[in-house]
Amino acid sequence: MKFLGKSIANITENISIDRLSSYRYLDCDSMDLILSRYIFNVQISESFYPIIAALEISLRNRLYNAVAKLKGDNWLLDEISNKNILSENEHSILLEACKKLQNKKHKLSTGSLIAELTFGFWINLCKKSYKNSLWDKQGFFDSVFPDFDNYFTSPTWDKTKVIFPELKEILRLRNRIFHHEIIINNKNGIENCYTQTKKVLYSLSEDYAGIFENTFRFEDIIKQKP
Repeated sequence: MKFLGKSIANITENISIDRLSSYRYLDCDSMDLILSRYIFNVQISESFYPIIAALEISLRNRLYNAVAKLKGDNWLLDEISNKNILSENEHSILLEACKKLQNKKHKLSTGSLIAELTFGFWINLCKKSYKNSLWDKQGFFDSVFPDFDNYFTSPTWDKTKVIFPELKEILRLRNRIFHHEIIINNKNGIENCYTQTKKVLYSLSEDYAGIFENTFRFEDIIKQKP
């Protein structure tokens, strides 16, 4: 990409030098190349949005429903005053979500809480500390990730050891995207990141993931790598 007819100075004054420095791989890299990488990073970040948005919505609803089968439909509301399931960290996140809803003068309900709670909250419910209370219960894992076996191979009977690290990587990537940070230099390779994110989404539900296929543009965008 060439920025002919445009003042480089007028462009770069809108972007911090520190931010642009992330896109300089070699001392000899031209400003044209650096800005091309910057724009490419925006395009790649955009291409991740549909798949991450779909994954986040699916995970929180499937997890909520799986816990509801064990603890009842009002388990999330019950946890506000009776900490029976959540650890201290997740309980604090729940209370913060309640506070935000109250400040917005929104009705406190199961639906509003599910939407308000962070992606990290739902991912943390997949960690080891919840194995005994949730994941070791018969049918719990399959109710959250019914198509897991079509996309992942678990070396042990504990499938959470496979899915939790994948979710943590997705969370890190998602946060970098939402904070407008560089992702095209991801140490795992951005193509691998996309492949793994897509596998996690499809492991939640192949049918659900399939309705978003026409919005997935990563394969086209990656071909434009500068």
